Amino acid sequence: MKQQHNTLIIMARAPLITRVKSRLAPELNQRQRLHFHRASLNRLLALTASGHFALRFYQSSSSPLPSPYARSTVHRLQQGYDLGERMQHAIEEELKVSQRVCLIGSDCLQLGLANIEQAFASLAERRSVVFTPANDGGYVLVGMRHACPALFKSIRWGTNDVLQKSIKRATQQGRKVSLMPALVDVDTYKDIEHLQQSLLHSHLDSAASAIIRSL
Repeated sequence: MKQQHNTLIIMARAPLITRVKSRLAPELNQRQRLHFHRASLNRLLALTASGHFALRFYQSSSSPLPSPYARSTVHRLQQGYDLGERMQHAIEEELKVSQRVCLIGSDCLQLGLANIEQAFASLAERRSVVFTPANDGGYVLVGMRHACPALFKSIRWGTNDVLQKSIKRATQQGRKVSLMPALVDVDTYKDIEHLQQSLLHSHLDSAASAIIRSL
C-alpha cells in the first residue's frame, strides 16, 4: 500500500551564482539572477509548506538552500542525463510511495498553492495526467497517477511545442489529460517585463510582487 496520497516535487538547480537563469542576461547581472533564483525558491517553499501533500525537493547538487522552510523538506539529488530523464526519475521514485505526484520548477511566480491543489484534485477525479501550460509552449506543472516514460523521452526541451507533443504522447498511451489555466514561466527578461505589467492588475501574490519589484 502506498504511504502518501499526494506528493509535490520541486525540481530546481542548486543556488550557485554561475549556474542559474543565464537566459536573463544581459538585462540582469549574475547577482541579480542568483537573487531571483533564491527568492523564487524561498517563495515556493513558503507557500507549499501548508499544502495537503508531501513535499520533496530535487536539486542538481547538495548545496544548502537559504530558507528556514528547507529544514523540514526532504532533499534528493536529481539523476539523469537530461531534463527529461531527471523528471522521469523523480516522478517514478515518488510514485513508489504516493498515489499521485505533481512536479514543478521554481520559475513560475504566478503559480500558487490553489493551482497545485487544483492539479491534485484533477488527478483524484481519475484523470491520468495533468499539465499546467506555460506561456512559451511548455508547461510549469506535470502530474500523474502512474508512470508515463513516453512523456520524457526524445523531447527538445525549451522549444515551443513541448506541451503539444507531451499531450499527444499521453493520449497515445491511453491517458486522460487535464489542462489547468496557463501561467507565465520566467525564462527570459521579456517574461519579467510581462509580470511587471501584471503588478498593475494584482495578478501576483505579495511575495512574487516583491521579487519582481526587486529586479
